[in-house]
Amino acid sequence: MWRNCVRRTTALFCAILILASAGPARAEGERWPPAIGVEDGDHLLRTTETPGADEAEQAAASPADAGPNDPVKITAPSAVLMEPLSGRVIYEKNAHEKRHPASVTKIMTLIVAFDALRDGKVKLKDPVTISEEAKRQPGTTIFADVGETFTFEELLLSVAVGSANDAAVAVAEHVAGSTEAFVALMNKKAQELGMKNTHFVNPTGLTAEGHLTTAYDIALMSRYAVLNYPELVKLTAIYGAELNVPWRKNGPKFQLWNNNKLLTWYKGADGLKTGWTQAAGYCLAATAVQGGTRMIAVVMGSESAKQRNIEVARLLDYGFANYAAVEIAPAGKKFGPVRVVRGSVASVEPVPRSAFGVSVPKGSQEKVKWEVKLPRQVAAPLREGQTVGEIVATLDGEVVGRMDLVSPVAVGKANLWQTIVHSVRGIFSFE
Repeated sequence: MWRNCVRRTTALFCAILILASAGPARAEGERWPPAIGVEDGDHLLRTTETPGADEAEQAAASPADAGPNDPVKITAPSAVLMEPLSGRVIYEKNAHEKRHPASVTKIMTLIVAFDALRDGKVKLKDPVTISEEAKRQPGTTIFADVGETFTFEELLLSVAVGSANDAAVAVAEHVAGSTEAFVALMNKKAQELGMKNTHFVNPTGLTAEGHLTTAYDIALMSRYAVLNYPELVKLTAIYGAELNVPWRKNGPKFQLWNNNKLLTWYKGADGLKTGWTQAAGYCLAATAVQGGTRMIAVVMGSESAKQRNIEVARLLDYGFANYAAVEIAPAGKKFGPVRVVRGSVASVEPVPRSAFGVSVPKGSQEKVKWEVKLPRQVAAPLREGQTVGEIVATLDGEVVGRMDLVSPVAVGKANLWQTIVHSVRGIFSFE
């Protein structure tokens, strides 16, 4: 009897251990909140990695399997370091090699969403109802059900911090009516930004045939976000956030966690986006600011989350140690004026197409010179954003940067009365 009791107790104890290690089973439709550090991808991946000083120490080391002529010692298949103010590429490795981007794709998803906010097509407080297509998204999600309603702002937070695929599809549908129409906007924006080796198939980054980009193109779209939408970058800098979800109305709030661990230990890190799928490997587009200089680092195809963090930190360290940014013209700075011949207005004051500066080797900042090149007059009509002139920056006589100066407004041809007024003003002008 004693032996039977021992056997039963032992069997019961083993069963408890097995059940505990496996976790409770999930019934069809049952909520299953994600663990801290879940990686976005084709399926949920639980990770036990803990960010901190060990990664910082390893970032300073030089791995033996990197190329002998590689100053940064990057083992990832593809990488880029860019100074965004000038767009200068400081380091590159297979920068134009097409690869799966995983959820780094969501930088473009957020850009298109913020373009829609800027243009007044949507608002942050818009209610968005979850569709069947949004609900059935695999990978990391906020576990939204069909018919549940979130604000557009809550969905943007879920995409930027939690990398939620259901939220990304809901954002796409609200902005463009369908994911197909939204993806068309993503590809149009990619063309506008000069992303020549990029084609998007979905707004999530889940593996799909033909959904490819490059480290350089990711740096370009990250640069656009940094220069044009600081609010977007601030969203991606949030490490943890709480989300009100309908099915937890009377319970604890749903917790979102950011997989960009550099936010917790790298000095000045303040965005952008991680990604992982089996096809893509571990990817990260990160940005940081030190001493008034910002850098963007992109790594694609790393073997682990820890390795991508370490190598992005190495890239950023290399940039900050060797280069400094010199701001020449902030966005919106006016130059001119330039006379508009036969225009509905007499003149325009051109502005930089975006904030303009250059990156130069440390210690040479004071040697940077720049010149504004504008014509005395241009002929109407003018398109908004049409190039009128340029700023050219030089260092020791060598051109180190250029920026278009564009018309801030559209200018039509003058009518008869406007022509008479402009002619009279021209006669009595002493300019």
